[in-house]
Amino acid sequence: MRVLFLGSAAFSIKTLDTISKFHDVPLVITQSPRPAGRKRKLRPTPVAEFAISRQMKLLEVQNVNSPEVIDEIKKIKPDVAIVVAFGQFLKNSLLSTIDLGFFNVHASLLPKYRGAAPIQYALLNGESETGVTLFKINEGMDSGMVASFKRIKIDPLDSFDVLSEKLSEIGAQMVKDFLENPNVPLKKQEGKSSKAPKISIEDTFIDWNKTAEEVGNKIRAFDSTPGARTRLGDAIVKLFGFKGISKSSNGKVGEILNIHSHALIACGKGAIMVEKIQFPSKKVITFDEAKNGRKISNGSILGT
Repeated sequence: MRVLFLGSAAFSIKTLDTISKFHDVPLVITQSPRPAGRKRKLRPTPVAEFAISRQMKLLEVQNVNSPEVIDEIKKIKPDVAIVVAFGQFLKNSLLSTIDLGFFNVHASLLPKYRGAAPIQYALLNGESETGVTLFKINEGMDSGMVASFKRIKIDPLDSFDVLSEKLSEIGAQMVKDFLENPNVPLKKQEGKSSKAPKISIEDTFIDWNKTAEEVGNKIRAFDSTPGARTRLGDAIVKLFGFKGISKSSNGKVGEILNIHSHALIACGKGAIMVEKIQFPSKKVITFDEAKNGRKISNGSILGT
């Protein structure tokens, strides 16, 4: 089949790689380069970098619904379009260009967690399971008819990176199966809907008055990016590498009770074990390294 591919985030790459091994990909569409890093240099998307490395035809767009993009799609005459973590809303003028349609790989069990950050919200809310849904895109927010879905269990220590990798593998296999039989009957989404909007900087700050489970979930949800933030004196630091919880603690909220291979930090209820910390404009280091470098110590208070 001739498969048009739209994707931007690293989560998309496994699916694009899998499709390209079995089908013709006449065009890859991704978002335009954006400023990144301290110097704010323009950086192409992970999908753009992958497509260039594989010498695929690439189109970087600010508005995928523009007449120029629609004309380009009509010229290549794809049989179907696969969309994975693309990051732009698709309008009917674009969706109508392909008879079979545009199908999206979404990292949740729809209608749960519709929106830009389904993996993060599943972790933030301490879900025990999640999955991937392949659905036909309409003009609603992740509300289209379902072609297939698959459930998986979430490990209590899964970080965003780990869970994202698991789900990207599943999504790639689901697309491979779908392209072998794209005329499967579509079904309506069933169940209670919920939203997973884009994460803001404010969302990443830790409230140490929360339970250890809730604090741990926040660290997991933002590991490795953008990192769960907290204050340490006048600095804002990030925490990574959640290792579990302790049901009891005798310290003040946010207090580092002990550092030994990981830090034990008191929460509103219980305490968390966390392995790594990042100081402003520095690389991520272990708490042992931070302690040995006299950057932090037992008794330090986070969050104030």
